[in-house]
Amino acid sequence: MSISPTLLMGLAGLAPVAAVPPATSEVTPVWRLHDDHVLGTSLDVTVVARTEVAATLAANAIRAEIDRLDRIFSGWRADSELSALNARDVHVASPELFSLLSSAEAWRAGTDGAFDARLGAVTLAWRAGTPDDARQLPAALTLDPARRTVRRPVGMIVDLDGVAKGHVIDRAVTAARAASPDVAGVMVDLGGDLRCWGASPGGAGWRIGVADGCDVADNAAPLAVLTLSDGAVAFSGRGARDHVVDGTPAGHLLDPVTGRPAEGVLAACVTARTAAEADALSTAFAVMAPRRAIALADATAGVEALIQTADGRRLASAGWRSLVDAPEEPRARLIRVADGPAWPKGFEVAIGYEIPKIAVGNYRSPYVAVWITDENKQLVRVITMLGDNPKWIPDNYVFWRRYGRKTPGVESVARPTRAPGRYSLVWDGMDQAGRPVAQGRYTIHVEAVREHGGHSYLSTDLDLRVAPVTSAIAGKDELGGVTLRYGKKR
Repeated sequence: MSISPTLLMGLAGLAPVAAVPPATSEVTPVWRLHDDHVLGTSLDVTVVARTEVAATLAANAIRAEIDRLDRIFSGWRADSELSALNARDVHVASPELFSLLSSAEAWRAGTDGAFDARLGAVTLAWRAGTPDDARQLPAALTLDPARRTVRRPVGMIVDLDGVAKGHVIDRAVTAARAASPDVAGVMVDLGGDLRCWGASPGGAGWRIGVADGCDVADNAAPLAVLTLSDGAVAFSGRGARDHVVDGTPAGHLLDPVTGRPAEGVLAACVTARTAAEADALSTAFAVMAPRRAIALADATAGVEALIQTADGRRLASAGWRSLVDAPEEPRARLIRVADGPAWPKGFEVAIGYEIPKIAVGNYRSPYVAVWITDENKQLVRVITMLGDNPKWIPDNYVFWRRYGRKTPGVESVARPTRAPGRYSLVWDGMDQAGRPVAQGRYTIHVEAVREHGGHSYLSTDLDLRVAPVTSAIAGKDELGGVTLRYGKKR
């Protein structure tokens, strides 16, 4: 479906919901919820409401609606209605499944086949690392609206991943508004695809950061910041869900014409009136020829798009720029000459780290802290903190006791935890206040703690001068290996 745009409103992550006190009596409080392992990704909810009761009603309705629809549309669980359809030649569908199947067929026609729900068998072959076993696409589904019957051709596996998540998001927002009429605004973000409605925190519009498809670092700055009132955003492209065949990554978005990964587009970001529309079109635009995708965006009411191509170009629809916040005027930054010469131009420290999969019951993704200190053991920069519930941040006690509790705004750099896998971060040579640091000796620290698990701490020194440097730290318990590369940005 999608990889995540960066949400620029740091989440408090308290359960079930947590209040952010208003700055003045005229400002409506904001309540936020974060939860992992929802539809195989993370769920972030923001509710603007005057009372905790109203916010809790909305949040509970959102979660209940997501769980209900998962039992209908999921292609990952054996007990879903979609799985039942894929096991039969003819299926009498529920109204909701039939409606979504009809929408999927309409999107197939509207995108000239770039969006196609018939790709399930081909996707499974790629996921298993045996793409040569993929069959050609079968004939279309036969849908009978009068009886709500669905006839599935032999060999077809229906895959609704390219539109179901967006539909679930839309329904969750609707459920929140119905369950709690007193809420002033709601945003539901499922793994980066999101829908916002009503009053935003601060009242100036919902500010959504768009990830740069060329920069996969967890802490990468957004490519652009959008301001929306009511609407949805979806982002599709290369990322963590890519297939691996014989050790070689291959994009997870498949071209229905060839049955092979789409190669021309690196990422497609779409804004639309509904999340289902944004989800389907971002999937299609990641497969279509870029100029054809932009032409379709321009011809579709309420839709804007930004396409990043594999060769580095950016193509935007006619109204895209109207959604983008104007950048702030650049501020001069003074290099602290007394501290020594500056880094070579364009140099950075790329940090690769791994969260290992630990075979235990009741597994929880670890809270991770990554930070930099200088040769005097003074904090230079907090690179990231994975785990945005302030209750657990101090459990990374090496960081917290020495630096965290003394550093203002530490919670604002926290992000949701990550599932087991390999990830990357970048240190751009700036300190915590955004000032360039000098050449010298620095220490990179990585710490992890897991609920119901253990604690691990790794560190190493790097001499950052004019020559490139590489280093590695062996993994330990809650942390896999860490790789470090100082040099020109790639």
